Amino acid sequence: MQFINVSGYQFIDLEHLPVLQADLQAALSAIGVKGTILLADEGINIALTGTADQIAAVRKLFAQDSRFDKLWLKESTSDTIPFAKLKVRIRHEIIAFDGPRSNDRRKARPEAPSIAPETVREWIREHHDFVLLDTRNDYEIESGGFPQALDLNLKHFRDFQRAVDDAIESGKLSTEKPVVTFCTGGIRCEKAAPWMRQRGFEKVYQIEGGVLNYFERTGGEFWEGDCFVFDDRVEIDKQLRPTGATFCEACQLTIPPETLCSCQSSSTAIDTV
Repeated sequence: MQFINVSGYQFIDLEHLPVLQADLQAALSAIGVKGTILLADEGINIALTGTADQIAAVRKLFAQDSRFDKLWLKESTSDTIPFAKLKVRIRHEIIAFDGPRSNDRRKARPEAPSIAPETVREWIREHHDFVLLDTRNDYEIESGGFPQALDLNLKHFRDFQRAVDDAIESGKLSTEKPVVTFCTGGIRCEKAAPWMRQRGFEKVYQIEGGVLNYFERTGGEFWEGDCFVFDDRVEIDKQLRPTGATFCEACQLTIPPETLCSCQSSSTAIDTV
């Protein structure tokens, strides 16, 4: 049996989070899906897996709630369920960046436009003068990426703002050159790109839908390797299929299929959220 994996997010003002948490936990448990949902004052972040019928029920559940009218759930498939259980959690942010006052800070920033994956592909193909900026963590980048992208050597996305300041000081980044940010599903760029505009960058974009949408729309052209994902699949290829890789918690390294980590530790996926 093949299972459907859906992931997506929406930035929206949410209230009464404990009530929403309980309602979603009950409704999704009844549907039978597994995965993780993060709730915060600033919105919702979703990663769920189930059968085709179960995912159809999930889509219907959110479609019936007018608050989530802009929720975009991207799909991929796997032969196994990459989550052990269903978790609905409340956090300060749906992706850590600003801390407890995240919602107020996010609203104060100018929006950064999205750019279609096909346009990014053409810019690369035509050697357009711009910077591809990878907002992912260093262990994710080991799985694959755009070889021409600027890597900020992040250990955690919370370090992004400091890393950009350092890159400006060192001359790796210029506020005058166009920048296209990217991450796995787009959620980190929703915070990174607007912050960069506030920081003084003249032209900042984000790849619409992140790497997952880039793979789906372009076949992953110009991308080398695979893409790290935050569940038991660990990595997916350009066809959005699991590669069979595992993750060593002890070494914080992605281990290729049918390979044993040098530390001989058991390899399991990261629980990101």
